[in-house]
Amino acid sequence: MLSWFAKRLALISMASHHQKRKTLQRQSRRYTFAMSALVGGAAGLLAVVYQVSVALLEHWETRLPALTAWVGGWLPWLLAPVGGALGWLAVRLTKRFAPNAGGSGIPNVKAVLLGLRQFQPAPLVITKLGAGLLALAAGMSLGREGPTIHIGAACAAWLGVRLNAPARTQKNLIAAGAGAGLAAAFNAPLAGFIFIMEELRREMSRLTYGSALVSTVAAVAVARMYFGQSSAFGLNDGSPVALKCLPVVLLVGLLSALWGMAFNRLLLGLLDKRDRSRLPTELWGFLVGAVGALMLCWWNPLTGGGHLLTHQALRGELHPGAWLLLAMLVVKFFFTLFSYATGVPGGLFGPLLSLGALWGALCGVLLADWIPAWSPSPEVLATIGMAGVLAGSVRAPLTGVVLIVEMTGQYHLLYALLLGAWAAYSLAEFLEDEPIYEALLRRDLKKARMDWKHETRVLEVLLEPASELEHKSLARLGGPGELLIALIDRDGEIVVPHGTTCLQAGDMLTVLVGGSVSEQELIGFLERAKGP
Repeated sequence: MLSWFAKRLALISMASHHQKRKTLQRQSRRYTFAMSALVGGAAGLLAVVYQVSVALLEHWETRLPALTAWVGGWLPWLLAPVGGALGWLAVRLTKRFAPNAGGSGIPNVKAVLLGLRQFQPAPLVITKLGAGLLALAAGMSLGREGPTIHIGAACAAWLGVRLNAPARTQKNLIAAGAGAGLAAAFNAPLAGFIFIMEELRREMSRLTYGSALVSTVAAVAVARMYFGQSSAFGLNDGSPVALKCLPVVLLVGLLSALWGMAFNRLLLGLLDKRDRSRLPTELWGFLVGAVGALMLCWWNPLTGGGHLLTHQALRGELHPGAWLLLAMLVVKFFFTLFSYATGVPGGLFGPLLSLGALWGALCGVLLADWIPAWSPSPEVLATIGMAGVLAGSVRAPLTGVVLIVEMTGQYHLLYALLLGAWAAYSLAEFLEDEPIYEALLRRDLKKARMDWKHETRVLEVLLEPASELEHKSLARLGGPGELLIALIDRDGEIVVPHGTTCLQAGDMLTVLVGGSVSEQELIGFLERAKGP
């Protein structure tokens, strides 16, 4: 009898302990969601400030072609040294105050989430805003979404520290802030949410996707209070894509992937060439800024993130003929490469979308003459090109598809966009082309030659499906001796690992990295945790 009572008391105690743990977890989620809303609101506010500043710049810059025609052909040559000075200053400020603010910022956010970097929020945000606007004022071909993603993540890091959030919660907030920045930049909350899961590779836990959803919705709410609720782009052709046209969609998606992969390889090669060159990067900024000033006067739509160019392609307002479309595509392609190679703050999403829109429109113009009965309109193929180039370069097809659907408001294009993005993604994977942000992250880590001596790091690594480590026991992992898997978060339950513990896809590993582990050994471990 006593034994029976003891067992009942033990069961009641265990149930009570389990209920308390669930209550604490629920309270922790609510606290994280509240902070995520705060992060999303702050990221949305900063994104609005940046976009309004960019809009003011573009308002004056779009007047330059007419002013050039009125004043005379000497005006572009007068503005060229001014653009060069702005480009020089943008590079100088970035190198002086926040080198990590250069580029799109997405590789830096990924490094912070992996525990390989730390944010310095104040100088990063100020440099991103100031130097980024200087670069756009010089006419460089860079997007506005990269800075807003970086700013949103840095803002989240600052708030996480000020609110004394746990380390794990801070990582969720940083990812949520990055997605909020993308969502506010494009007025696309669902795309910002998917970006966190697909590109930043966060685990699909209730806490992660809950905080991501809250932050993106809050950011877009702030953005829509100022910009309104209309779609970013209007599409001239609102008809569904006929089934007989799907082979053409597939073909355009495949060809778009080639542009995305070519962009990746040429950009990495150009960055290596710049680093080997004896010319200071400030001189690169001066030269590209001078060219940007000339293009502001002569070919204005090809400057900046290409928002106007994409809008014209989707509205059917580009009627320059096939050869001129091809020339615009080539000029925009190479000018974006050289603009990004200067190292100033600026994103790639916008320029890649405009490149895809130009390519899709060009395909539509050509196919309308060759096989008019089997080809969608140039406007529809422009959206397919956008999805294909983005999937081929960034390798985030769902983010691209949802982003385009939200920006155009044309949900009937969803299947055609998915087909084109799938074709582009499959070809890029088959040719083993590395996604651009992962390649840039790897390059930055190698270039920095990070010193791990006498420094122990704590990393969070998501084990992806079909990775090399899946279904392996810890005793059979191998690898560096001072790399220890301390905890495993499996479906919200904490597993204390031992030698016979088998790893499963979806596990979030808390890894302790000792000072003797080299950078290459760590990168090798991270590669083994990734899927094929």
